[in-house]
Amino acid sequence: MGKLLIKLRKDNMQAMKEKDNVKKGVLSLVIASIALAEKENNVTLDEADELTYIQKELKQVRDSLAQTPSNREDLIAQEKQKIAILESYLPKQMDEEQIKEAILKIIDENNLEKSKKSQGVIMKTMMADYKGLVDGKLVNKVLGEILNG
Repeated sequence: MGKLLIKLRKDNMQAMKEKDNVKKGVLSLVIASIALAEKENNVTLDEADELTYIQKELKQVRDSLAQTPSNREDLIAQEKQKIAILESYLPKQMDEEQIKEAILKIIDENNLEKSKKSQGVIMKTMMADYKGLVDGKLVNKVLGEILNG
C-alpha cells in the first residue's frame, strides 16, 4: 500500500468524522480504483501510478462540470469542490511555459523535426517523463502551437 493511498484513507476517515459527504465520496472513489488496480495486478502501486488514478477522477469531474447546465449552480459548486479536493492531492502542475520548454528540450535531445510526424513521439515522451505533472490536453495544445508555429 503506497503512501498516497494511506493518506487518502486517513483523510477519508476524517471526512467521515466531519460528515463531509462530498470529500468522502470523492476519496472513496479514488481509494476504490487504486485498491482495485493493486488487487487485479497483484502489485503495490508507486506514487506516480496512484497519482494517475487521481488524475483520471479529476478528468471525469471536469468533464462532468463541462456538461452541467449553467442554471444548476448547486451542482456546479459541488463539482468545483470535488476538483479542489482532487487537486490538493496532485503535485503542482506545469504551466504552459514550462511545458513549452520541456517539449523543445525533447525535440532537441531526440533530434526530432518540428512537424506533425513527430507529434506522437513527443506526446508519448512528455507524458512518460512528466507523469503526474502535466495535463494531456494542455500538452497537446502547446505542442500544436509549437508544430504549427
